[in-house]
Amino acid sequence: MKQTEMTKNNAVLPRHNRKVLLDFLGSMNLAVTLLVMLSIASVIGTVLQQNQTTQDYIIKFGPFWSDVFNALGLFHVYGAAWFVLVLLFLLLSTSVCVTRNTPGFLKDMKQFSEKLSLNALKHQPNQQSFQTDNPPEAEIAHAQAVLTANGYKTKVHQKEDGSVTVAGLKGRWNRLGYFFTHVSIIVICIGGLLDSNLLLKYRELTGDLVPETRSVSLKEIPQTAWMGPENLSFRGTVNVPEGQKSDVLFLPYENGYLVQKLPFTIEVKDFRIEYYDTGMPKSYESDLILTSPELDEPIVKTIAVNHPLYYKNYAIYQSSFGDGGSLLKLKVHPLLSPFENPLSLETAVNKVEPLKTPVGKFRVELNDFRLFNMVPTTEEERAETGKKFHNNGPSMIFKVRNEQGKAWEYDNYMQPSLQEGRWFFMTGVRTSNAEPFRYLFIPADANRKKARFFKLLALINNPVEANKVFRQSFPKTEDIADNTYELQIKLMQQLLTLFRAKGFEGISEFVNKNVPEAEREKVSDYYFSQTSFALQSLYMDVLKQEGRPITDDQDITDFDKTWFEDALNAYNGLSHYGPPMYFELESFKQIQSTGLQITKSPGKDVVYFGSAMLIIGVFFMFYVRQKRIWVHIQKSSEKDESESPSSEITVAGKDNKPLPETEKEFAAMVEQIRQPIQNP
Repeated sequence: MKQTEMTKNNAVLPRHNRKVLLDFLGSMNLAVTLLVMLSIASVIGTVLQQNQTTQDYIIKFGPFWSDVFNALGLFHVYGAAWFVLVLLFLLLSTSVCVTRNTPGFLKDMKQFSEKLSLNALKHQPNQQSFQTDNPPEAEIAHAQAVLTANGYKTKVHQKEDGSVTVAGLKGRWNRLGYFFTHVSIIVICIGGLLDSNLLLKYRELTGDLVPETRSVSLKEIPQTAWMGPENLSFRGTVNVPEGQKSDVLFLPYENGYLVQKLPFTIEVKDFRIEYYDTGMPKSYESDLILTSPELDEPIVKTIAVNHPLYYKNYAIYQSSFGDGGSLLKLKVHPLLSPFENPLSLETAVNKVEPLKTPVGKFRVELNDFRLFNMVPTTEEERAETGKKFHNNGPSMIFKVRNEQGKAWEYDNYMQPSLQEGRWFFMTGVRTSNAEPFRYLFIPADANRKKARFFKLLALINNPVEANKVFRQSFPKTEDIADNTYELQIKLMQQLLTLFRAKGFEGISEFVNKNVPEAEREKVSDYYFSQTSFALQSLYMDVLKQEGRPITDDQDITDFDKTWFEDALNAYNGLSHYGPPMYFELESFKQIQSTGLQITKSPGKDVVYFGSAMLIIGVFFMFYVRQKRIWVHIQKSSEKDESESPSSEITVAGKDNKPLPETEKEFAAMVEQIRQPIQNP
């Protein structure tokens, strides 16, 4: 007996738990909470640009907040685990709601509620009672005719007390609105799950998927970072240079990327771009050739922004452009060498070149090449040319990385630009993407070249030749002792060494460190004057080598004087330029690449279908009103049996959307029923 009772209790408890769980999953509170979470996620995904590189987010938000946002999945919100979980719960919640309420909806669509008692009818939102002189049989037929004429389906119910209820139902399809709106949410959730990272998350949890974080060739990427045809949906990018082809693309995932194998090959036959006068891209397009084993002939099409190529359930968009590996011919000038011996280097964008120098081993990473660099014109130039912008010419962006991994990024221009009436070669440097470039301005000589600059630099770096120049420019006289003369020459050499290392700042540091404070100003003035004299002497020798012997200051032109001042400013900044190398762009052959975004989205059509169902459901809910009319007819009890039979009529009405015109419509319906019956 006790065992039977325990068995019953154990059986009842799970059934109760299932009911509680179903009530929770089908509750309105849960559904609204999940919809609010999806709305917030949609806002985040719209405002915050998705699937960018980690470095871009660090620049925008800083290391701390970028780590926080990344941990919350806000940078890939539509593929985040919590977003997928919300979709699953919403799908489950809505499915439970539809399963539980659909039978009631179907029953309500067919039910006329003709068996309601007179008391229940009198408690309807709209009701009115009156008497007529017509017999009940005539009123029944009359009520049916009036309801039918107004679009109602009718059903007559004869009660045991002899009374009759004519029930009318109109707008029964209103209930389909609730059904379609709920089912549409299910369909949209299924479409969202099809396009989510659900499969990727599963493979990651099982250890079968490990995103790649290194910048290596395709051959070096392990198979755990590759995706095949089993990937139902994806959105990735690939850069394809002109004249080349690709059958893979790269999917950003977590802190790395995945390689998606494509069932077709894309070849870029040609890429074209047009610019505005400001240098901004006006339009760009690519001529593509798509080949696949399933195609009898390749698909040839030109794509542009907002004009993609569609193949099966793939969409290929024109998303960006860049350099496709332009060929570059460089000269690498050593900035500490006592001789002019630049290294010739033939390379290409996206290549990494090793460099072994006397100051250490470096890697040169060629990142980008720009043919146009539009900058605003000066007022004088604008008045002369009438243009608001001018082209500063080609430039290349690259990084020099030492053995410890520290990198300096450079932006070097090929042609000189006009600055305040003088021509300079610009080279920018920075050590972080978060900071702007700091530009060094190398003055151009009379031929608009850098030859004089590097010739003078080599002479500054050559203590032997500099010593000869000093002795020629400052010969020993009889009134100067040998020791004094040698000390003077040695002082200029030492000052030149300090200048080579840190510019004039190096001389100031030496004075502050080794000279008493009371004598620093006097010693500094003397050291700076001696350094200027030494540099001027070397400069005069360079001019002499150019075939322009200078006998006095009057022989130096204003151009030469200004050039020397600009050169000193440039030499003074070399100590902050990074590794002692200058990369000069001699010539190039530009090769452009097109950036393609390729998507596979089987859930897109499912979402479209769900959206269409949602529109239909909303239409039924808002524009199809379910209205009910009951006409209760019974023989009047106030008249004697000898008199003609009459009827007591109660008309009740209910509208699932009470509107201002509902009472007017009900009153009009009552008036029609009260009208005298026309004899045939």
